[in-house]
Amino acid sequence: MSVQQPETGPTRTISYGPDPAQIGDLYLPQGAGPFPVVALIHGGYWTALYDRRETAAVAEALRSRGYAVWNIEYRTLGQPGAGWPGTFQDVAAAVDAIRNLDPSLDQRRVITVGHSAGGHLAVWAASRPDLPKQAPGFAPKIRPIGAVSIAGVLDLVATDADRGGAQMGSDGPGFVGQSPVAHPEFAPTVRELVREGVLPALLGGHAAEYPERYAWTSPTMLNSGSVPVLAVHGTDDDVVPIRYGRNYFGAAAARHEPVEFREFRDTHHFDLLDPAHPKWSDLTDWLAKRFDTLD
Repeated sequence: MSVQQPETGPTRTISYGPDPAQIGDLYLPQGAGPFPVVALIHGGYWTALYDRRETAAVAEALRSRGYAVWNIEYRTLGQPGAGWPGTFQDVAAAVDAIRNLDPSLDQRRVITVGHSAGGHLAVWAASRPDLPKQAPGFAPKIRPIGAVSIAGVLDLVATDADRGGAQMGSDGPGFVGQSPVAHPEFAPTVRELVREGVLPALLGGHAAEYPERYAWTSPTMLNSGSVPVLAVHGTDDDVVPIRYGRNYFGAAAARHEPVEFREFRDTHHFDLLDPAHPKWSDLTDWLAKRFDTLD
């Protein structure tokens, strides 16, 4: 594990693997620790159009509350090695890398948090203890004690059926509050990859072709066991349908999993990337309570 730039303060960029995309930014609060850790995962429908800068303001806001934040990058569609299984292997490796990032981190208190596709990956990462050994991410070295999904893509089968993400890379009008595209140079490649929707590009095919892959990665089908999950979604989300979150909550409740699903009125897809949003305290209060369970 190599530091990619000199440590000039409480934030540094660290490699967790040999690929240029296998990096993350570690935000440390002031003090000696041990610090609870948020593993933060950006969205972008798993494509290379976006990167971890999308969640930088969230990372700073969480650090200001005394949390260490590991804002991760991972191979995304349009980059070599992304999709199945590379994207999932990267997220698993990034979370497991918390063991060796810094001695001030409290490895017993780790919560995954993600937005959009990152919300999906946050719930998936917390569900890894129940994955079969054939699945990427099997046998985690770090076991999160909770997960937070912000406007997450939590039903992959429904997303596949809807051809979700087919708009990525297009030149059409943007969405309300949309973050600037970080890497427009990937737009032609992404546009070609997602012609049938983003899920065939991510998982190698449609749900009917690869039911096992969908079962191992879709939160509606995964068993997260006793790991508490908070899933929040805006009723005015014009990017990821709120129906996916409702489907997930229904499936998780039927499995008797400790999942909360909160619907925020007058809230769009990108709104909760702004820590000044009125509902931001719902997330921070939940994190504080969950971390406090191990104090």
